[in-house]
Amino acid sequence: MTELALRALRKTYGGRGRAAVEAVRSLDIELRSGELLGLLGPSGCGKSTTLRMIAGLETVTGGDILIGGSSVVGLPARRRNIGVAFENYALYPPLTVAENLGFGLAARRRHGRAEIRRRVFDLAERIGITDLLDARPAGLSSGQKQRVALARALIRSPDVLLLDEPLSHLDAAQRDTTRRELKRIQRDSGHTAILVTHDQEEALSLADRIAVMRDGEIQQLGTPEQIYDAPVNLFVADFVGEPAINLLPGTADGAGGVRLSDGVRFAVPHSPAAGRAVVLGIRPEDLHMEDPHMDDTGVPARVAAHEPLLESGIATLSLDGVARPLVVVTGPEIRLDRDDTVRITADPRHIHVFDARTGDALR
Repeated sequence: MTELALRALRKTYGGRGRAAVEAVRSLDIELRSGELLGLLGPSGCGKSTTLRMIAGLETVTGGDILIGGSSVVGLPARRRNIGVAFENYALYPPLTVAENLGFGLAARRRHGRAEIRRRVFDLAERIGITDLLDARPAGLSSGQKQRVALARALIRSPDVLLLDEPLSHLDAAQRDTTRRELKRIQRDSGHTAILVTHDQEEALSLADRIAVMRDGEIQQLGTPEQIYDAPVNLFVADFVGEPAINLLPGTADGAGGVRLSDGVRFAVPHSPAAGRAVVLGIRPEDLHMEDPHMDDTGVPARVAAHEPLLESGIATLSLDGVARPLVVVTGPEIRLDRDDTVRITADPRHIHVFDARTGDALR
């Protein structure tokens, strides 16, 4: 197993009369041996560019990339011993699955045919694709192609495994199955890995740690629990979570609460200065509905819509004097009609408070 470190890594495009564009801005990340890091962010945030620099497919503008403590900047891609599973699979159509897996080993001319056949079969057995070895890519499903692409990346025993949007072409059922398989394979192989994705569920379920990126910079680096439960700013809070977090502008009252309107107030875990403009962040699953005929606590709300989803439900509520609707996850037994009245409560410990001007979390 091998450690990977990115030190002040930068990538700039442009120059020679064209405006320079900073695609990646001074990334500092250290991965432990066997760790899987998720690079999560919207399209254009720099995550794929970072992966390509590590793989040697993009030149580095500044900074360093260290694998096992040694710099690989300047080394050609073929000498970096990095396995890459691409988004589009990149399989060779004329070759069988077995030939696709063994192609890289044969091209290096370091292994005999018998050794290549043994390694191909051993890896295919571990990943569960021995029945596909004689098939060609055109006859494979998307999930099968993805497993073959992953096997091809692993067969060379890479120091680092790079996964570029590995599940983006799969349907929902295939994605769930392949995600579980991918996690098992990475854990069993013990490879240090980076997963590039825009899918928060993928990152939260697979990664040991997540780096949330925006405009070429890391907004927050931490465990999935830290990213979800303690977002450092509005961008991270809004980007991670489904249904999305409720973000509600308000004003601190200086007495441990935030007023969203004259009649709507939520207690918060700490007390910003009175009059300070803030944004409350409350995840839909952290809100609770009470029957107004049984309980007079909480904030009154009116039902705008309710979607029963069997395992749970999603209610959209309106609050008096508050422009933005409030989304609440309900229990499976709950049934609500439009214009029903309810009361909303939330544990202050699960309410996030952000500065309205900077977007930074207030702790």
